[in-house]
Amino acid sequence: ALLTAAQAMEAEAEPVLDRDHRIAARRKRIEERNVKTSEEDKERMEKEKQAESRSNQQISETRSRIDKIQTEGGAEVTTVRIVGDIRENERRIHEEVNRQNRRQKLLYEAESSARQNAAVAMKWSALFDKEIPQDLLREIEVQREACNRIIHSKDRLIKDFRLELKGKDDEYIKSLKKQAEDVDLLLERMGRQFTSLRRTYEDELDEVETAFMQERHELMQSQEDEMNALMDKRREKEEQYMEARRGRVDEDQRQLEAQRVQDAEDYNILKIKLETEIQTLEQQLEEMRATYQLNQEKLDYNYRVLVERDAENANTIKQQKKKLTRMTDVMSALKAKYAREEKRYKGENQDLTEEYKRITEQFKDLQNKFQHFEVADTKRYRDMWQMNEEIVTDLMRKVLQADKIIHEQQLGLNWFPPSEQIFQLDADGTGAGGAAMQSAGGEGEAGLVSRGQMDNENIKRMLELLCNEAGFLVESKIRTLLDSLPPEEQSLLKIDSILKVLGVEGALDVEKLLSFFLADADNHELIHPNDAIKAIKAFVEEHQAEGQGGDGIKLAKRSAKELGHEGTRREEREFWQRMSNVISDKTYRVWNALDRAMQKYHQLLTNRGTLIGEVGDLQQQNDELKALLNQYLSSKINEDLHVPPTQVIKLDGLSTFRR
Repeated sequence: ALLTAAQAMEAEAEPVLDRDHRIAARRKRIEERNVKTSEEDKERMEKEKQAESRSNQQISETRSRIDKIQTEGGAEVTTVRIVGDIRENERRIHEEVNRQNRRQKLLYEAESSARQNAAVAMKWSALFDKEIPQDLLREIEVQREACNRIIHSKDRLIKDFRLELKGKDDEYIKSLKKQAEDVDLLLERMGRQFTSLRRTYEDELDEVETAFMQERHELMQSQEDEMNALMDKRREKEEQYMEARRGRVDEDQRQLEAQRVQDAEDYNILKIKLETEIQTLEQQLEEMRATYQLNQEKLDYNYRVLVERDAENANTIKQQKKKLTRMTDVMSALKAKYAREEKRYKGENQDLTEEYKRITEQFKDLQNKFQHFEVADTKRYRDMWQMNEEIVTDLMRKVLQADKIIHEQQLGLNWFPPSEQIFQLDADGTGAGGAAMQSAGGEGEAGLVSRGQMDNENIKRMLELLCNEAGFLVESKIRTLLDSLPPEEQSLLKIDSILKVLGVEGALDVEKLLSFFLADADNHELIHPNDAIKAIKAFVEEHQAEGQGGDGIKLAKRSAKELGHEGTRREEREFWQRMSNVISDKTYRVWNALDRAMQKYHQLLTNRGTLIGEVGDLQQQNDELKALLNQYLSSKINEDLHVPPTQVIKLDGLSTFRR
């Protein structure tokens, strides 16, 4: 059997070695085929790159030649425009010089004619003094010659302007002819450029088409050669595959025959092995039968022992029944005693419940009164604050309006208004007083959680979780009182007892306890009820640690209301400080300087008003003197005088004019 097993192992090892050899040979052939394929791909890519570079090179050369022709044509057309622009620039410069000359001539002519007209006008008054006709004629001839000179000067200037206007007409005709010549030249060059560009496009298109056709012919030839090579290679591969297939078929037949022989030997070995195992199992069956016989005898002995124990248990049951009868009598006596005690305690419980309800109602009434007066006082305070704030705001806005007028109208400067936030007490619009009242009201409750806090959804859910999961913290005396109370009063009493046991003394402690029960602070999700005991334990440990650290936290809790009022007063001081600093010290200094300057300006205007009044008085006196002088001059008594005052005045005026 050992020899046969060894032969079977050798026969199994030989096919394994042959399979590894075939796998290695197949991998080697695949690597060689991949190397050949990569080399062929590289050669094909190089050929395509060469062909593509030839066509791209031809296109690049064509584009460069066309761009060159377009650039030269554009330069020829642009030259005509540049020459026209230069000529027009020179004409405008010449025209500007001529315009300046004409302006100078006009100014000179106006000044000279004004002087001549003034001389002529001055001499007209002297003609009235001539009494001799010859002198008058001579002076008139002089005046005529002066007027003729003025007219001749004007005519000469008009003649020059007419000649210049005629020259302008001739120059305009020449400019039109030159522009027509430039247009003809431009059209000629554009036509020549169009013809050249079209001919170039045709030639370059033929060359590009020729290059593409040549490239196409070369590409088709290379593709045909490559296809032939691939077909030859495929034919060789098919022949090699057929030879390899025939070899594999022969090898598989040989291996199949060897496997048949090996399977026959394995069958014989397995048959011998199974017969040996059957004999072994028959021996084990005989051993198990002997074991079962022994176990049966043991079970008979155990049965007899159990029967005896059953008799003993029956005696024990009789004794226990007698004891149960005795205990029943004792229990009846205890029930009677319990009924008496329960009746007595129920009476006490009823009295305590009535007392508790009365105290609770008084506390609620007191709390409602406190809240009512608190709201009324807060409203009255806010109304007074709002009224004063509006008055101060109106005054500040008037001051800012005055500052704006001073800057823009008096100083001529830009005025930048302050931010509207200076007129607000806080960002929420509720005022610091309301926030302080809310903070103080939240800290004023020490033992019992108020209904205002129960309205908060998270705290309400937390307290419900405490009632359900931490009921063992409720004192035994309070448990006896819960049965006769309404459900709402039971919840309040249980919450009060639990919070007292945990050491919760105010709203801050409730918020702290809520933080231990929040699983997600953003979504306001509470922890699972199974984790409530862990949260209570963590809160108690931290609360005790804070209590052992000192009395600072308790002092801070007691002074929360005072801190709220102090914060309110601080915000009010800041508001009044902002109101008092709307106008800065620099602006006050500017106002003072402006006040001094305006006072000086007022004094100056007052002086000017006084002087204007004096001038008015002097003008009135002058008018009175003129009227008196005219009265004296127009008097009839002057006709009787040899030298009347009017002649003296005329002679004095003429001598003064001559001087």
